[in-house]
Amino acid sequence: MSIETQFATHKHNGIDGTVPINQSINVDFSLPGTLSATAGNYGIIFIARQNCVVADAYEVHTTAGSDAGAVSLQLERLQGTESLGSGDELLTTAWNLKSTANTPVRGILSKDNRVVSLKIGDRLALKDSGTLTNLQGVCVSITIQQTYA
Repeated sequence: MSIETQFATHKHNGIDGTVPINQSINVDFSLPGTLSATAGNYGIIFIARQNCVVADAYEVHTTAGSDAGAVSLQLERLQGTESLGSGDELLTTAWNLKSTANTPVRGILSKDNRVVSLKIGDRLALKDSGTLTNLQGVCVSITIQQTYA
């Protein structure tokens, strides 16, 4: 189902006419089993087809990474011709992929509205760092809200 279908073209002004009712969708990305341990499996996961904002984000994995160094995952906004690793980081702290397995972790989004806002053609990507040794079952769920700007 397209984002246009999910975000119907009608608008609401809220019950008392002062607070708009926001429509949202979830963007889910999953790398089951050992696919999570391959850095090349991460990248662009969403393309904005209308103006929207990233409202929330969670990550969970079934087996934690075991490398001696830091192993993390960052949510990134790419604009124009920006390539993976060159965009704006949306999380104030990247998800720790060595944290306790099977425990959903909410990402803390940037408080800068310019960073979490997406215009038509902007992309969301997952950018890993560190060595992903033994990491398994990564799943990310991102809530996107429609904006009327």
